[in-house]
Amino acid sequence: MKQSIDINPIPYLTWSWLKINGDSVSYDFNLQKNDGLELSVPDGVSISGGKSVETKLPEPQSAIGEDAAKLIADAAGDARVYTIARAESGDSTKTLVIRINADAGAASHQIIHALGGSRCKIILLHEGGSGTTGTLAGTVTKIYAEDDSQVQIAKIQLCGNGVNLIDETSVVCGERAKVSLVQIPLGGSHINAAFHATLAGSQSEFKSDTAYIVRDNQQIDMNQVVVHKGKKTSCNMRTDGTVLGNATKTYRGTINLERGCSGSTGTEMESTLLLSADAVVKSAPIILCGEDDIKAEHGSTLGKLSGDMLFYMQSRGISRESAEAMMSRAKISAAAAQIPDEDARAQVQDYLDGIFGVEIGG
Repeated sequence: MKQSIDINPIPYLTWSWLKINGDSVSYDFNLQKNDGLELSVPDGVSISGGKSVETKLPEPQSAIGEDAAKLIADAAGDARVYTIARAESGDSTKTLVIRINADAGAASHQIIHALGGSRCKIILLHEGGSGTTGTLAGTVTKIYAEDDSQVQIAKIQLCGNGVNLIDETSVVCGERAKVSLVQIPLGGSHINAAFHATLAGSQSEFKSDTAYIVRDNQQIDMNQVVVHKGKKTSCNMRTDGTVLGNATKTYRGTINLERGCSGSTGTEMESTLLLSADAVVKSAPIILCGEDDIKAEHGSTLGKLSGDMLFYMQSRGISRESAEAMMSRAKISAAAAQIPDEDARAQVQDYLDGIFGVEIGG
C-alpha cells in the first residue's frame, strides 16, 4: 500500500511558488531488512546490533525528514553498529567496505561510532535494480564522531534505472573531530540524497563533495544541512553535476551558524552543467547567521559550455558531444578520486563507460 510523505524539507521555507521547500513522494514502504554485504572489515572494527550507542554527543539530526527516516529505520529493525577503535601508534587508517543490493527493496540502517582518537574510512556501495521498475530502497546512516576522531565516508550509487532510492547520512562531531563525505549518485529513477551534520564540538570540521549526472527522465532531489554549534568549527560543501535530457535536479544547501559558534567558517558552492533545454534545475543555497564573529560564503552557478571552450575543443577535432561528455565525466572523476578503494573507483569508471557509450546532449 502506497504512502505519500514529504521528504527533504528545507530548514527555513521559501516562497511556495518556487516549489523548492521539499519533495513529495508516494511509495510502498513495505521494505525488507538488508544490512548489506561487508566486503572488507579491518582490524579495530567491531560489529553489533542495536538502535543506539553510548555517547555524550547529541543525536544526529535528520535531513530527509522524520517520517521517511522512521519508515526506513522501522523496516530495517536493529541497526548494524560499527564501532571504530582508537587508533594505536603506527596503525594505518582503517577501511570498511559495505555493498547493498537494491533488488529486493532494501532497508538498511548503519550506525558508525568512531571512538575518541580513531581513524576510519568507509565505503557504502548501492547497486542492483537492473531490469526492475519501481523498486524502492532506503538507507539511513548515522555517524557519531567522538573527540579527535577522523571519519571519511563515500557513498556510491550505481543502481539500475528502475530504482527509487532514499539515502540519508546524519553526522554529529565532538571536539576536533573531522568528517568528510563523498556522494556519487549516478543511477536510479527518483533519488533523494540528503545529509545533516552537526558540528557540536569546538574546532570540529565537516567536508562534503557531491558529484552527479542525471539524464533521460531521472530525478535527483538533494538536501544538505550543516549546523555550527561549537566555536571555531568549519564546513566546506561542494556539489557539482550535469543535467541533460528531461531530467530534474533540485538542490537545497543550508549552512546554519548558531549563536555561540564564534570563530567558525562555512563555504558552500554548487554548480550545474545544463545540457538540455528540456531539463529542470532548481537551487536554493542558504546561509543563516546567528553569530557575529564568523566567515561564510556561498554560491550557485548554472550554465552550458562556453563558446570559447567549444571552439578550443572543436579546433582540435573534438566534437560538441564529445566535449560535453568529457566535461561531465571529469566532474565525477574528480570526486571519485577521493574514494579510498581502488576497486570502488574502478566500478565508478565502468559505470561511466556505460553512460557515455551513448550520445550525450539534448
